[in-house]
Amino acid sequence: MQIIFLLIIIVSGIFIYSWYEFSRKTNLHVSLINPKKSKDLKSIKKYLKTSDGLKIAAWYIPVKNPKAVVILVDGYKQTDEEKIRMLGHAEYLKKAGYSCILIDLRSFGESEGNKITFGVNEWRDVEAAYDYAKRLPENKDKKIGFLGISMGGVTSIITKGITGKGDFIIASAPYASFESLFAFQARQRRLPTFIFSPILKIIALFEFGFNYNNYAAINLIKKINVPIFITCAKNDQMVDSKDAKRLYDKANNPKEYWETNTTHRIFKDNPQEFQKKILDFLSKYIK
Repeated sequence: MQIIFLLIIIVSGIFIYSWYEFSRKTNLHVSLINPKKSKDLKSIKKYLKTSDGLKIAAWYIPVKNPKAVVILVDGYKQTDEEKIRMLGHAEYLKKAGYSCILIDLRSFGESEGNKITFGVNEWRDVEAAYDYAKRLPENKDKKIGFLGISMGGVTSIITKGITGKGDFIIASAPYASFESLFAFQARQRRLPTFIFSPILKIIALFEFGFNYNNYAAINLIKKINVPIFITCAKNDQMVDSKDAKRLYDKANNPKEYWETNTTHRIFKDNPQEFQKKILDFLSKYIK
């Protein structure tokens, strides 16, 4: 009887600790400084309304007669440096003739929100950016797609899978599912996954909703029939590097895959090759 009581106390303690850590990373607003843009990146700042009523900050960087419009979707940002790197994408894309829209996902930067859901709700933010770009007369008959990093790549896949909106997807270092992300994070902390993974699944049900797994990228990618480019960071310490290949294998053609010996931040570690891969992909599929 004492052993059972002790086990109940231990399991309860693990559950409370896990929920605290989970809530600490999701129930918050990450404030970021709006970095200074280069002189070449003149932008139009807008606040877009999502389908669930949140106000999302967006910066539209147009070019004359664009080849296409690329919506830049960042991941879980913790520093201003990560936001600045998204401006780096906008710089080379603009020089190559692509208009861009940068957005702060909900609960980040200048956007509203106090809950991060790793794509379960953020797809509405990307949809709002797509709808805004589509309404602009200069983008009539232009293709509009997404370049997403980490959680942003997953959110881009979810957006297309749920709404059908988007003409191409670039997903850099994405995770295949929420369970895969939870398990990998547990392994990185040297925690026993057979204990923590089930607990995190239960917590996610309450935090994200009981249908949260319907938004797993590995399930939705099978519905996508537009060109998709997935990148894998072999030395990833944020998500399981095997997830990128799992997503690629499930994706429909046309699809492309690039595996590189970098950390999770591929563009930071290998900017020139990353840029070349992106532009080659776009030039191949954007006519």
